[in-house]
Order: sequence, then structure tokens, then C-alpha cells
Amino acid sequence: MKNRASVLKSILEQLHAGKTVDAVKKEFADAFHDVPATEIAAAEAELVRSGVPVEEIQNLCDVHATLFEGSVQEEAFEWEGGHPLTVFSEENQGILEYLDTEWKSAIAQYEAHPEEGRANFLAAVRTLSKVGVHYTRKETLLFPYLEKGGVTAPPKVMWGVDDEIRALLKTAGEAKEEEALAAAKEAEEKIRSMVQKEEEILKPMLIHHLTEDDWKVVAQESPQIGYVFTGGREGASPSDAKAWLREGTAEKAPLNGDPVQLPSGHFTPETLTAMLNTLPVDLTFVGADDTVHYFSETADRIFPRTRTIIGRNVSDCHPPKSLHVVEALVQAFKDGTKDTESFWIQMGDKFILIRYFAVRDADGTYLGVVETTEDIAPLRKLEGQKTLLS
Repeated sequence: MKNRASVLKSILEQLHAGKTVDAVKKEFADAFHDVPATEIAAAEAELVRSGVPVEEIQNLCDVHATLFEGSVQEEAFEWEGGHPLTVFSEENQGILEYLDTEWKSAIAQYEAHPEEGRANFLAAVRTLSKVGVHYTRKETLLFPYLEKGGVTAPPKVMWGVDDEIRALLKTAGEAKEEEALAAAKEAEEKIRSMVQKEEEILKPMLIHHLTEDDWKVVAQESPQIGYVFTGGREGASPSDAKAWLREGTAEKAPLNGDPVQLPSGHFTPETLTAMLNTLPVDLTFVGADDTVHYFSETADRIFPRTRTIIGRNVSDCHPPKSLHVVEALVQAFKDGTKDTESFWIQMGDKFILIRYFAVRDADGTYLGVVETTEDIAPLRKLEGQKTLLS
């Protein structure tokens, strides 16, 4: 394994130094009849550890895929209708089918008759842009399991290429004819290459690292992100995915040893307290029994709260002149006729937004109300945009 990994790393280094795939193909064939996806991941990780930037590996991602094409060992996987990996793979087939039909026609029409074909071209770009849903499921649901298993380089590289595809499709939808066509064609090339990488490299790694319970969690979380390009594909519809999930549910094992275990995370009481006190809003929670159960202790609370308020009835926390409004609001939350309400106050330079939200369980049972208070004066002055890439 170590020798194979070092040979593989050497071959990848030669590619990064400028050699062509043809120049290293013989050396690869002499060393490997086939190669496990795990070794590819290990070799890419070693490149990163040796100082090769992820962006550089990303730029040669298609070259790597060409080298490995047809040589990656397949992991045993029993095809099951509705299984997340079945759905994922069928989405890829749906993507290729779309590229070979409607997309191909829209590109040809736009090239031949730019004015008449532009509307159809833009519609095709919007449709193909839905591939971002497929990538988001991969990035947010599948990559975390690989990373927990120590596979970090391939997810970073793939995510970078996914973002390149998103950017190219955005350009295709906004630019003028020549630039739009160039971006569309480059996006298509990268999408086709990504399908190959997902099928030949990513899938074996997923089969190797994810357990049955992991797949159940993926199936549970997938609907909130969505599915694309699976229409009419056997075993890949949302109903197929639901049917597969109904066969069993993931075990709710503790995420770790922290005493506060939530469905989507875990805390020590100290960490949870610090996080809530760091939020840019003041929080107060009143339970279904109409008494105060909790409030956050932020550094610059807008309205003072002391710990003596815990257990106090909400009707005793407000002056008589506003009590009827509070009682009516709480009753509306309990009745289900309202879910939220907002008030705002100008206090000198501060513009205070006070919001109330009914808290309900999964069955809709009223659990209480949470109040958030925030000075939004600085937010009202924001203009333009500031992103992580700004």
C-alpha cells in the first residue's frame, strides 16, 4: 500500500510539473492494473501535505480523472431503489441525459440563431443550474462522512470544481453571446467530468466509509435540500427515497460524551451558555406554563433582566398598560392563530426590533414563546454586498 501510494503520488507530481497524461500513462499501467479510490484520496492528501495548494490540484482535477478512467476498483454495492447512493447515481445519469438532449439542442440553436435562440438557451442554463442541488447534497451530506474518515483532499478539490461550475453557469446566464456560449460549453465539460469523478472515485469512497445508519441519516436529511434530474428514473424518485427510508430509521446514538445532546449537535452547558450569550440578539423564553424559563445574558442587553425573573409569570413582567397586548399575543400563539409578531422602537440612536415566535414541537403542540430583541440601526445602513470573497 505504501509503495503504491508513493508511486501514485509521484505520477500526480509529474502531472503537476507539466507532463501529459500520455507521458505518464505507461508508468501508471505498469504499477496498477486497478487502484482503490482510497489510494487516490491518500495520494491527493499527501500532495496537500507536501505543500501543493488545493487550487492547483483542483485545476488538474480533470487530468487526474482522465488518468484514472477505467482503472478505479469498484466497491461492492447492492443496487436498491431509493437508496441515497442509487438516487445520487441516477441523478448523474439524468444530468448526462439532459446534456445530450435539451441542452445540446439549445446550444446548437443559440449558435446558429443567437437572437431567436437566446430565450431557449437561457431556459436551458436555468435548468442545468439545478445541478447545484446535486452538488449541495454531496457537499453538505456526503463529504462530512469522508472527512470524519480522514478523507479530506478529494472533497476540497471537488467542492472547488463544483463552485467553478456554478460560476460558469451564472456567467452563461448573464453574459452576452460569445462569452455566454464559452461559459456554457466549459460548464458542460466540467459537469461531464464531475459525473465521471463522482461515479468512479467518489462512489467507491462513500461505499467504503458510510455505514447503513449513516445512509439513513443522509436519506432523512436529503429532502430539505432536494433532488434533481431524477424524473422518470426507476428507483430514484422522491417517493422511492421515502419508501427506502421507511424500511428503518437511523439509530439515535449520542454524538459524543457532551451532556447536552440535540438532534443536530451537542454541547457542554458552558459552551451552550457562552454561544447563546454571544448571539447578537437578546433572548427570553417563556414556557407553555406562562413563566420565564430562560434569558440570555449578553454583554450589552437592551432591556435589563435579572435572574430573579426565572419562574416569574409573564403577566407580572409587563406594566398594566401593555399587559392586555401581551396576554392577547400569547393566547393567539396558543390558539395557533399566530406564529410570530414584531414591534420596533426608536430609542435615541438605536432602532430596536422586538420579535416574538411561537415555539411548537413536531406535532404542533405549543411549548412556549421566544422573544428576541436587537438593535438593528447598524443593519439599516448596509448597502451593496459583502461576501466571504469580497
